[in-house]
Amino acid sequence: MHFVKPIKTTTMKFSVRLLIFTIIILAFNGNLTAGSINIVPVPMQVIEGKGIFTIQSSTIILIDETNGTMEMAGLLSDKIRLSSGLSIEIRSYNAAFPKNNAIVFTTLGADVSLGKEGYTIDISETQVFVKSTTAAGFFYGLQSLLQLLPADIEKTQSGLKSFSIPVVNIRDKPRFGYRGMHLDVGRHMFPVEFIKKYIDLMAMYKINTFHWHLTEDQGWRIEIKKYPKLTQIGSIRKGTQISKTDEIDSIPYSGFYTQAQASEIVAYAASKYITVIPEIEMPGHSVAALTAYPSLACTSGPFEVRTHWGVADDICCAGNDSVFTFYQDVLTEIMDIFPSMYIHIGGDEAPKVRWKNCPKCQTRIKTEGLKDEDELQSYFIRRIEKFLVSKNRRLIGWDEILEGGLPPEATVMAWRGIQAGIDAATQGHDAIMTPVDYCYFDYYQGDPATEPEAAGGYLTLKTVYSYNPLPPVLTPEQTTHIIGVQGNVWTEFIKTPEYVEYMAFPRAIALAEIAWSQQHLRNWDDFITRMDNQFQRLDNLGVKYSKGSSTVDFTTQRDKNRNFVVLSSETKGEIRYTTDSSDPVSSSKLYTEPFELTKSAVVKAVLFRKGKIAGTIKQREITVNKASGKPVTIIKPYSFKYPGTGEQAMTDGLTGTNSYKTGWQGYEGTDMEFTVDLLQPTKIISIKLNFVKNPEDWVLFPTEVVFSTSMDGKNWKDHTPTKFDALSPSEQEVKTAAINISELDIRYIKVSANSPKVLPEWHEYRGQPCWIFADELVVE
Repeated sequence: MHFVKPIKTTTMKFSVRLLIFTIIILAFNGNLTAGSINIVPVPMQVIEGKGIFTIQSSTIILIDETNGTMEMAGLLSDKIRLSSGLSIEIRSYNAAFPKNNAIVFTTLGADVSLGKEGYTIDISETQVFVKSTTAAGFFYGLQSLLQLLPADIEKTQSGLKSFSIPVVNIRDKPRFGYRGMHLDVGRHMFPVEFIKKYIDLMAMYKINTFHWHLTEDQGWRIEIKKYPKLTQIGSIRKGTQISKTDEIDSIPYSGFYTQAQASEIVAYAASKYITVIPEIEMPGHSVAALTAYPSLACTSGPFEVRTHWGVADDICCAGNDSVFTFYQDVLTEIMDIFPSMYIHIGGDEAPKVRWKNCPKCQTRIKTEGLKDEDELQSYFIRRIEKFLVSKNRRLIGWDEILEGGLPPEATVMAWRGIQAGIDAATQGHDAIMTPVDYCYFDYYQGDPATEPEAAGGYLTLKTVYSYNPLPPVLTPEQTTHIIGVQGNVWTEFIKTPEYVEYMAFPRAIALAEIAWSQQHLRNWDDFITRMDNQFQRLDNLGVKYSKGSSTVDFTTQRDKNRNFVVLSSETKGEIRYTTDSSDPVSSSKLYTEPFELTKSAVVKAVLFRKGKIAGTIKQREITVNKASGKPVTIIKPYSFKYPGTGEQAMTDGLTGTNSYKTGWQGYEGTDMEFTVDLLQPTKIISIKLNFVKNPEDWVLFPTEVVFSTSMDGKNWKDHTPTKFDALSPSEQEVKTAAINISELDIRYIKVSANSPKVLPEWHEYRGQPCWIFADELVVE
């Protein structure tokens, strides 16, 4: 881990020699007509026509029995039967056969320029043609065809008699060949049936790679027969960290997947045209393995499977040849289970403290002529890569594998930011983009005050959708090395299948459109309109997705040095709000334009759709004081990563919340300094500014805060500084820097905050840049 299933359907079985079979047709009452084109991901080309094609009891499916057409016919027939009870006849197709009232799967006339995953759909009022050159292309064509059907196709026993599909012509192919979703089962694991449901949902949106994170400090989750202690000992921890505290619950946690179960999941995924890539972490995140086999470590331990999250200093010994024998044996069994071209070996977050003090590792550095421990990690990765290449496989690792030099055939998974992908591509290596700021779905997707506990951060559906995986600095040739994009679900705080669904969806659907659809075709307003239909499908499938995108966002806009409250939502609907702390109802004031508050207030707002509450009630404290809306001049720049609302963040009236992304302005490794112009001489009695501390998130108090006042903006009077205990361990807390002044007449205020600059020695990331966060300047 990095810090900073639809419902299963049964495919109809056919004999290889079967050319024609007939099923008794049952009639049902009811009918439903499809609306506009709501396919996600948006296809490359859509030409809408007039009229509809109706699937009814007399409709037949025709197949040419090549490249998976029989399989697709069975999937479609099953879907219709389970939803409506209609049993659709499937027949062998030839060009001379009558095609009226038929759905045809054929390779005849398929567009080869669309590649191995492309397809076309041509629907008239009398027939439907789905064409492709491959089984994968037919599968993706089927997913689009199902999304042209009403959302109730996803209901079992919906009671429908027929289904109507709009007349349309579609040409489609993916933007990227690698379209991935990840799931960590090291921290918390999930039943096989849920893994299949997760795969089903991926397939529904044309995601083609499942990255399965199988080993961690907190548990080894895959059976290795040559090393039985990996699961006998390494799969069991004596307890689990409680929330973000130092306490553990003392409840033993255990479990692993047998090789038979893993093979079952691999085969199931293959039936959905999804490749499963296993991840076996090395040399770091390996405490579970060291607990089972202590001889793999640089020290004699003792070791125990970690009960806390974070990064351990203990990693596998790079100077011990038996470590490489161990991993080669493990990977040999892994490759027998997983036929994927890629094998993921982690390579991330491997502290070098043990290697620096290990005689064997130091001997290895000298013997191999290596410069330092970073090059020793590169040696480790290269040696594993050489083994994988000998087995006709390729290595993927997190972007730390760039440190000390990149192995020749390695593919980089860029998680810490886009630069690692840029570095890999410019060196001629493939990269998969999965940056934490856009692709980490263990982050909060709504207000942390009202959301279930998450790892941190703040990543909304709209922010995910805004991501373009191709860095603009790359040349056209270099961009060919950006082979795809992936969303990650780390599970420190995600304990149940329902919570996985909540954190992954609908953000995984936004990622699917990023991965499949051409950049120039993607449009947020269009996407969120199409998502209305997708939400209905998820409801019908029983997916416990987040409705965070239907919540109301608060901001302010400055006009004539006054703050006006602005309410908005990522999704469409009516916003109703109150300013008296009461919960809004359908008769509450309708938001139509920004409004001004004359005094501080708690504003509550909620989105209504079709007269019903669509999201959750959100609230925000809006402050009104003498500094509200007044111009700010930034002297020492804030970080672009946490800008708040920009240069006016300190006087925008929006108090910071539990999320650093909401209200707070951040400074990374630097001091903070800014001035505020009150525009005229003003009598004031106090100045206040809040700061937050949470060492786990690398956030510390400033060591000292000084308020200065002036009449001309040149000659300043420094007031008594506020000093904080910046460096001691603590849980999250907020404190206020404040001064009281006796009716002083001033115009300008300057705020200076001294940052500790780096994390203290006791911190596991000691020496790394720390953050200070501040908000909101209140002048009375």
